[in-house]
Amino acid sequence: MPFMHGAMPLRRTYYFLQQGKIHFRDNVAVFAMSFHLRPKAEQKGARDFIFWHWAQLQHNNPTVQLVKHRDMVITPFARAYLKDGREVLFDLEGMNREEIEQHIIKTLGKTELVRKRESLEAIAKVNPADFGSNCGRQCMCEVQGQHPCTGMIYAPKVLTGKYRWNHNLL
Repeated sequence: MPFMHGAMPLRRTYYFLQQGKIHFRDNVAVFAMSFHLRPKAEQKGARDFIFWHWAQLQHNNPTVQLVKHRDMVITPFARAYLKDGREVLFDLEGMNREEIEQHIIKTLGKTELVRKRESLEAIAKVNPADFGSNCGRQCMCEVQGQHPCTGMIYAPKVLTGKYRWNHNLL
């Protein structure tokens, strides 16, 4: 498989992407992170966080714009821009990747209760295209432009399934 080449191909698997713990709140619009490609010992946490968790962030937060700044500043930091115009700034100097992850989850992440509630709401969400006894429409004929029920009006012979164009074939 071509996607299993390169440094740590595990990061490209669907199972790994689903394991991400960071789910941003709905009010986070942009998350930007600055780091060094060749960091000092106390700055390695930011680079490791990008290496291991950036793809998970992209997968779990499709509505948040994620920005990486490489080698632009002296110290590694992260900045979140909220939808109401506020900014949240994180200093990542001297933190390892697990500490960074926990710090971001604590300040910008959804709680476990909110995530469970949203997953249950997604399961219970009713699709307006569904029809039947437990849905908004009992029958497909209630939709504007659809053929009426055959219980009310006879269907044309072409639509019954018993009609053939050439009856001499059998």
